[in-house]
Amino acid sequence: MIISLRELNKFMPKIKLDISVEKVINNLGYEVESVKKFSDVSGVKFAKILDTRPNPNSNGLTIVDVEVDNQKLTIQTKAKNAQKNKITVAFVEGSKKGDLVFKSKEMAGVVSQGMLSGFSELGFDENKLPFGVDDIILLNPTRNFDLSANPLEYFESDDYIFDITTPANRGDSNSYYVLAQEIAAYYQTPFKWFSYKKTHKAGIHRQVLNVDNGEAKALSFLECRFKHKDTKLRDLLILAKHNIDAKNIWAVDATNLCLIYTGVPSHVYDRDKIGTSLTCKKFSGKVTIIGGKEVEVKDTLAIFSDDKVVSLASVMGLEETSADKKSKYVVFEIGNFKPSDVRHGSKEIKIDTASSLQGGKILSTELVRIGMEYLKFKAIDDKQPTSIFVNLPERTKNKFFLQQKKLLAKYSGLQIKELDNEFGKVEDQLQRIGFKIFYNRLSTPTYRTDLNCYEDIIEEYFRFYGYDKFKIQAPSIYPFKINKRNNDKSLLQSMGYQEIRTFTLVNVEGLKFNPFGFENNLKLQTFVSKEREAIRNSIVPSMLEVAQYNIKRKMSRLNLFEYGMINDGKYVYGLLSNTKTFEQIKQDVVNFLNDSNLEFKPFNDNDLIHPNVSAKIYQKGCFIGWLGKTHPSYSNIDAWVCEIQKEPKNKYELFNSYNSSPLKNIDLTFSIGLYQSIDEKVKEIKNVALVFDIYQIDEFIKEDVKNVTLRVVAKSEEIKKINNQFNK
Repeated sequence: MIISLRELNKFMPKIKLDISVEKVINNLGYEVESVKKFSDVSGVKFAKILDTRPNPNSNGLTIVDVEVDNQKLTIQTKAKNAQKNKITVAFVEGSKKGDLVFKSKEMAGVVSQGMLSGFSELGFDENKLPFGVDDIILLNPTRNFDLSANPLEYFESDDYIFDITTPANRGDSNSYYVLAQEIAAYYQTPFKWFSYKKTHKAGIHRQVLNVDNGEAKALSFLECRFKHKDTKLRDLLILAKHNIDAKNIWAVDATNLCLIYTGVPSHVYDRDKIGTSLTCKKFSGKVTIIGGKEVEVKDTLAIFSDDKVVSLASVMGLEETSADKKSKYVVFEIGNFKPSDVRHGSKEIKIDTASSLQGGKILSTELVRIGMEYLKFKAIDDKQPTSIFVNLPERTKNKFFLQQKKLLAKYSGLQIKELDNEFGKVEDQLQRIGFKIFYNRLSTPTYRTDLNCYEDIIEEYFRFYGYDKFKIQAPSIYPFKINKRNNDKSLLQSMGYQEIRTFTLVNVEGLKFNPFGFENNLKLQTFVSKEREAIRNSIVPSMLEVAQYNIKRKMSRLNLFEYGMINDGKYVYGLLSNTKTFEQIKQDVVNFLNDSNLEFKPFNDNDLIHPNVSAKIYQKGCFIGWLGKTHPSYSNIDAWVCEIQKEPKNKYELFNSYNSSPLKNIDLTFSIGLYQSIDEKVKEIKNVALVFDIYQIDEFIKEDVKNVTLRVVAKSEEIKKINNQFNK
């Protein structure tokens, strides 16, 4: 929607608007896409043409003598329409257009003291006006014409243009009638709309006698004697400003002005080309639309006159019935149609017009009345005799809603007793746009179709109250606390382990097996038997008992796990297998804990654990368990056992952006002692860079030195860090 600031201000004559109104428009629920100055011109003057003559030294230039501020100037122009005694506009010395400053310049042997202006130089789109592209502005002199007036004010070029997006569910808002009314209400200033004396007598008798709405919700007509053919210059410039082609045919331009001001699509017909009976129904067949293009349509809503199509409803008129300057009488039509039918008609002719875009929205039949009233005003104002309205719809009934103060207080975060103070001004503003507010109920404006529940009314309150007045406050709603599903046992089962359940209590002798090094043994003061008199320090002895029991029963292939308590309320997972290797169980532990950075160090400081095949497990530097075998002196069962503590994950990992570039690798060879672990070198590498994987690819022993080659896989930048550190 294109809006002119000067035009908008005419509906609020008691205040002066400036570009700060942008904030008000946004607060009211519209969205201002852009604000731009209409013209970049300054210093231009009105000039009276005294004489014109061709430049003898040039075929394309005309010498024009003009009077500006009681001074005679000579200006040359390429325009061919300069006429003696007409008024024009001149860029005199010192005037500007953008960064260009005008001064005298010799052209074809004659000094030109400026430049004569066309409408395009003042900011208007010459393609939207019915004048020649190279023509200069020409006005007829009148007795009261003031040559000292500012042309920019006269042509309203000192203006700002707003490009506004209107709410999708409010077709009515796409007009000056609604927007200006709401802005006036916001400022609490009087709103002035077009009006005429209701006692004005009809100037002609109507020809249209019978109107049947048919498939239209409303279908109204106004007849007019086409007395003055040309459109006023002011109206031509308004249309061009709003990016609409000005035809300089009064009847046609009046329909476009109606669309701009009221947001109601309308059509005009030559009265001599239509009949006396009109209706609205579907049509299939070929028609010739305005412009002479023949199109074929199917099931398209159309206006009929005596079984002849005269227009496609709210989409486009037809060439056969269109009005032009030869027309003696014209008939204006405004209808209210089903939006989907209008959109279908637009698709059928494959053209979107301003009329079809607006007609394809939900509009109230009250707008038909408003549009017809505007056309009546326009005809009277331009001295075009009119008939009475034909088939004008009845006034739309107001929608009533009960006042729900509790709900308004809830949404606004206020107490009920505070509403009158906070919303007293708002209710005055709402009444200015057509609301009627009573003690316990209210009614909505008749042109609004989007207000269907009290929540919609609350939104109207908030639009005028101002959303910026609400304090930002987090809602006092807490998410439901839920227990996160633990699928640890399912994960171990998928690895091939079977769950077992054993006693937490053991005999005192069983407390000797203490791989975690608990300082205190927990003995019961009362117990059922000697076999159950203390809480175990490890889950492994219990699992070994189960293994021994099953082996005696000839169940020789075992893969067992248990989740149980040890010592003072600590829970561990225990694994036992005589079918898997150390490396396989190690990988199971890595997968189970979902941590590839686990450290495995030799476990050689416990007399009951085999020192040559066992390893302690560290996670982030903390001892969490072990993997290996018990010492033969403790148990003769040949099985790998593992015992680990798993801390619950309470934190959520944040998303990290994914780097799709391939990983790189580097091989590093270290010389260490024969019995020295490569673990320290791995730590050094991890301290230098963030690696994806490290594994041993080679080993060579020479005398008392062992050379171990590691392959490191990481991102490119991490490989550079490693290379700089270890390959200096």
